[in-house]
Amino acid sequence: MSRSLLALILAPVVLAGAALTAFAQAKAPANEQPVAAKDKAVIEASFTRADANGDGKLSKEEAAKLPAIASRFDELDKNKDGILSLDEFAAGFATAN
Repeated sequence: MSRSLLALILAPVVLAGAALTAFAQAKAPANEQPVAAKDKAVIEASFTRADANGDGKLSKEEAAKLPAIASRFDELDKNKDGILSLDEFAAGFATAN
């Protein structure tokens, strides 16, 4: 099979793959539930960005970067230690969005 014929056959496949990839990366409508693995990645990334000192926990000051979390900080701090763990944060993040 010649290279030009192979290119003609593969071009639509490559273009379709690119289009599907772009479509899959488009933001889901607000009323759709995101995929669990994607949620976990978003939650962990948000937690890491807010954790200014990198100690693996969020103080009230750090949580202030995220108003939806900050407004419920005391409620989310289940063990009342004055910080949010990733698990406590994740529980609040899921209900805030």
